[in-house]
Amino acid sequence: MQKVLLVVPMCLLLLIGGCTEEKDAMQKELGSILTSVHENENKVMGYENQLANLEKKEQILFEKTVAFNIEDRELIESGVNRLTASLEERRELLSEEEAVIGEAEETAKRLDDLPSASSDEGTRSVAKLKTALSRRYELHHEVIGLYKELMESQNAVYELLIEENVKRVELEEATAAVNGQRAKLEDLIQVFNQSTLEVNGALKETQQVETE
Repeated sequence: MQKVLLVVPMCLLLLIGGCTEEKDAMQKELGSILTSVHENENKVMGYENQLANLEKKEQILFEKTVAFNIEDRELIESGVNRLTASLEERRELLSEEEAVIGEAEETAKRLDDLPSASSDEGTRSVAKLKTALSRRYELHHEVIGLYKELMESQNAVYELLIEENVKRVELEEATAAVNGQRAKLEDLIQVFNQSTLEVNGALKETQQVETE
C-alpha cells in the first residue's frame, strides 16, 4: 500500500509575492517553512519509490528461491545471498528516509516561532496545521518502526531457507509472521494516509486564510 502524498499548495510556497506589508513577516517565514517541508516530502517519496521497486524484485526472487528443490543447494544459497543483500539495501534506504523525515519534523517545529498572524482565523489555521503535521510525523515514525520489524521477520525467513534441517512447519510459521507484520503495517499506513489528508486540508485552509 502506497502512502498518500502531502500536497503543499503552490500559492503557499509563493506567499512572499504580493503580500501586504503587515502580513509580510508571517507569510515569508511560513512560505520558507513549507518550502522546506515540500522539498523533504519529495525526497521521502523518492526513497519510497526505491523501496517499492526493491520489494517487488525481492518478492520475485523469493518465489524463485523457494521453488528450488532441496538438492539445488547452491541455487538456494545464491538466492538467499541476493535476498539478504536486497534487504540490507532497503535498510540503508530506510535509514536515509528516516533522517529526511527528522529534518522535516525539525523544520515544522519552526511554526512555534512564527510571527503572529494578522487575524484570529489565521492564528487558528496555523495552529491546526502545526498539530496535523506533528501527528503525521509521529505516525511516520511508527510506520518506519513497523517496517523495520517486517524486515527482521523477512530476514528470519531467509535464514531458514538455507538451514539444512529446517522443518516445513518452521518455515510456514516464519512466513505467517511476515504476513502478520505486513497486515499490521498496511493498517497503520491507512491511518497515516488519513493523517496526510488532514494535513492537506489544514494546508488548504491556511492557503485560503493567508491569501484573503
